[in-house]
Amino acid sequence: MPFKPALSFVTITATISILTVAILAVKLCDMKTEKESLSHNMAIDKKAHNNEISEILVRYDAVLQQNERLEAEIEKLKNQTLQIDDSVKSSYQSSLNILKSNISTLTKETDTKSTQLETLNSILKLKQQDFENNKREIEKLNAKINQLELEITASPDSKAEKRKLKASNVSAVGVRIVSEKILETKKTKNTEQIKVCFTLGENTAIEKGAKEIFIQIINPKANIVSKNKASVEIKNKTLFYSAKTSVNYEKDDVDVCVFIEAGKQHLIKGNYNINIFSGANLIGNTNLLLL
Repeated sequence: MPFKPALSFVTITATISILTVAILAVKLCDMKTEKESLSHNMAIDKKAHNNEISEILVRYDAVLQQNERLEAEIEKLKNQTLQIDDSVKSSYQSSLNILKSNISTLTKETDTKSTQLETLNSILKLKQQDFENNKREIEKLNAKINQLELEITASPDSKAEKRKLKASNVSAVGVRIVSEKILETKKTKNTEQIKVCFTLGENTAIEKGAKEIFIQIINPKANIVSKNKASVEIKNKTLFYSAKTSVNYEKDDVDVCVFIEAGKQHLIKGNYNINIFSGANLIGNTNLLLL
């Protein structure tokens, strides 16, 4: 039994050695695997780095080409700028020469205008003197006219004229009556009556009361249009009329309309004269055209 401890020691030593070798083998294997992985990663990184360098070189070449194009364009623009500058200078000089010429011409024209202005001022002064003289003459004439107007106003004839009636807004139209309706017409063949309207104007110099008004219608053949011939003697004169009416006059405007029966034998195509009389005085008139 003396060999058992020695055998156990050898066994333990061998076991430790085996374990150590195994551990070293495992570590060596791990280191190999790690080395291979590292080598693989380095290869990938190297390839990626080479690709990046290639891409950078390509970009650098592109930038160089672009710079060359830009330099060529800059040179071209410089040449164009020089040409434009020369053209602008030439145009400016030409414009400056034209401007100088125009200024010289304007200066001469200004001198001429100044002379003309002095002449016109002299003429204007003469005209102003003539105007003042004419103004005084006009004032004298106006004074004479006013004096004559006063004399005329004070004359008996003027007073008599103021006391006359005046008929305004005189109108005439052909009419016919259909079913109690009054229809206006311009046709001679359809005309049965002639409607004459007018306004007796306001006149405070005329006395109030009934005023006899005579209406005279003369056809294109100078015949009096009337169903029955009528006349009146006024101041040794005979007035032939178509109709008469009495108007109640109150010194204010009064509207009057008269329907006059027209004899068919007197109605012909053409222009008719319509006269309004107050006594022997013609106070208004108008025209009527029948077709």
